[in-house]
Amino acid sequence: MIVNRLLFEGPDDKHVVMNLLFNHEYEGEPLCDQFGKNDCKVKEGIENLIDTLSEELKATDLGRLGIILDADTDVARQWARVTRVLDEHGCRSVPAAPSAGGTIVETNEGKKIGIWVMPDNRSVGALEDFVGKLIAEDDTLWPKAQADVNGIPVEDRRFKETYLSKAHVHTWLAWQEQPGTRMGETFKKKYLDPNHPQATAFVDWVKRLLA
Repeated sequence: MIVNRLLFEGPDDKHVVMNLLFNHEYEGEPLCDQFGKNDCKVKEGIENLIDTLSEELKATDLGRLGIILDADTDVARQWARVTRVLDEHGCRSVPAAPSAGGTIVETNEGKKIGIWVMPDNRSVGALEDFVGKLIAEDDTLWPKAQADVNGIPVEDRRFKETYLSKAHVHTWLAWQEQPGTRMGETFKKKYLDPNHPQATAFVDWVKRLLA
């Protein structure tokens, strides 16, 4: 049986993505149902994702593989790490940089491989930056959450500078109707719009991977 798989760096990535896909359909079914429960793999970090990618590509039951990773502070470096493995497996027409709408390539065996670099294949950042882009432009709490976090003196910040977007998003979540809501549940609670253009760009990439 040929299957579709998704690889995630962490559980939050999986939770957000699968809840987003639940809000969209593919061939009359929720888009998330195109991926089996055991075929949505959390790799517990970028290092393990890269280290096990070759093994995933060799799987004999694989038809389509979606790889979702964070750009962090260097999009080009993260892209090079993934595409080096893809090149080793004979993936055709791997671009030098991520495509703006998400990248799709094929192996010599005809397996489709998709790569999405959070947040938008262009910017530095991570899952929280993707989530931040989905907050409504007229949301008055979002700019306040950002300003309040940014206003903390550097010497008093207990989080790393690279976690700034996490602090922004989780501060904003703490001010919602149900404080502490997990990021993936924000679609169900209508805190985020699953039809936001940035969300549909990601969904369109998944659909292209499945086509």
